[in-house]
Amino acid sequence: MRKYLVIGNPIEHSLSPKLHNYWIKKNNINATYDKKKLDESELKNIILQVKEEKINGINVTVPFKKSVISFLDELSPEANDTQSVNTIYLKNGNLTGHNTDVAGFQLGLKYCKYNVKNKVVLVLGAGGVVPSIIFSLINMEASKIIISNRTKKKAENLKFFF
Repeated sequence: MRKYLVIGNPIEHSLSPKLHNYWIKKNNINATYDKKKLDESELKNIILQVKEEKINGINVTVPFKKSVISFLDELSPEANDTQSVNTIYLKNGNLTGHNTDVAGFQLGLKYCKYNVKNKVVLVLGAGGVVPSIIFSLINMEASKIIISNRTKKKAENLKFFF
């Protein structure tokens, strides 16, 4: 049986297992998808379980999207450009980090038939997914991106990524 999970802290609120297990069951896939609350000190060991093929893949949420990078062998272009990883898997023996948030955000806007080209966009918050959103907005040619956050420093730190 294949084993997948989402890691984060906090993680109790995550609906990922409910969503993924629904599709696993519907498509008769021999797999499970769980959630696991971790401390920073546990990251290396859980990620090594992917390398050892004890876990087939991991989704990553706050606050670990950046901190997992140091344990990976390679990054997809999206993960490298945003310095944010939300998916870890084994590819040709290498621990690979990918970022599906970029495509997910872009596809969501496309589905809604909303074009941000030449528009001013306000982003509320500076959390874990925001580098991916900013990256997407830049690629979609937004004319200006404004970030509003509770703490000014966290919002200002995002400008150094782009």
